[in-house]
Amino acid sequence: MSEQRFIVLDWGSTNIRAFLCTNEQVQEVKKSHEGVTVFHGADCEGVFERLCGPWLEEYGPMKTVMAGMVGSVNGWIDAPYLPCPTDLGALASKLCPVPNQRNLSIHVIPGLCVKAADNCNVMRGEETQLAGVIQQGQGKYKLCIMPGTHCKWVAINGSTVETFRTAMTGELHSILMQYSLVGLGTPQQEQDPTIFTQALERGLHENNVMAHLFEVRAGRILGQIPAHLAGECLSGLLIGAEVASMLRLFQISQSEDPVAIVANPFLAQRYSQALEMVGIKSQSLDGDQCFLQGVMPLAAQI
Repeated sequence: MSEQRFIVLDWGSTNIRAFLCTNEQVQEVKKSHEGVTVFHGADCEGVFERLCGPWLEEYGPMKTVMAGMVGSVNGWIDAPYLPCPTDLGALASKLCPVPNQRNLSIHVIPGLCVKAADNCNVMRGEETQLAGVIQQGQGKYKLCIMPGTHCKWVAINGSTVETFRTAMTGELHSILMQYSLVGLGTPQQEQDPTIFTQALERGLHENNVMAHLFEVRAGRILGQIPAHLAGECLSGLLIGAEVASMLRLFQISQSEDPVAIVANPFLAQRYSQALEMVGIKSQSLDGDQCFLQGVMPLAAQI
């Protein structure tokens, strides 16, 4: 059987990861900090040439599939959003071709959107990881949590993304610690499982996180919260409040079906702990593996 080579890229706002694949196995990986916000889409083709050109020179023309913000209005092309419910099994027929000077077969994976009276949402890049989650889960995951700057909570039915919501927990934590009185004057932050757990429980059960945010600052001033642990207290409050509110929105109490968490080990543990405290099982999945499992079948089909 002849070798089938192709390139897949996870191209976000600030970073790019390019994978050279042979017969659906990763042969080489390259990384770059030239995300779309660096050039605002003005030189995406030049970035692609710098990163992947050596592979093309060595092996010749190859199919390329890209996911993420490269398909946004600030990226290489503005790929459409597919409205939910969306069957991710049909993603291969929805890929968007990208004009390029080499006339290569380059495609971008479209994002997903929700347009409802009570929910307006978009995602780019996560849909490819979700395709991998669905492959790994074989139908056992009904809910997937994707923590990060903007945490996605996604309802899945078979291979279909029914709906999703976004929590800006990571961004709120960063803003409050860097630019608000909550974090003003704090030293280098440290981790503390006890402080985090105490704050997590408050965020989960007291249902009034807005009343507690200023207490992180007041607690420092009054000597109740060590200044180097303010970030831990804030993290617990925000994650707890997020989990409690999202479980209400998705109408989930306790379930025999595990919740999939796609995140780095640090965040995955924190969300898993929050779910465990309210009686919900979870399973952590590797984000890179989910991305590759989701994107490789698409590259093989075009």
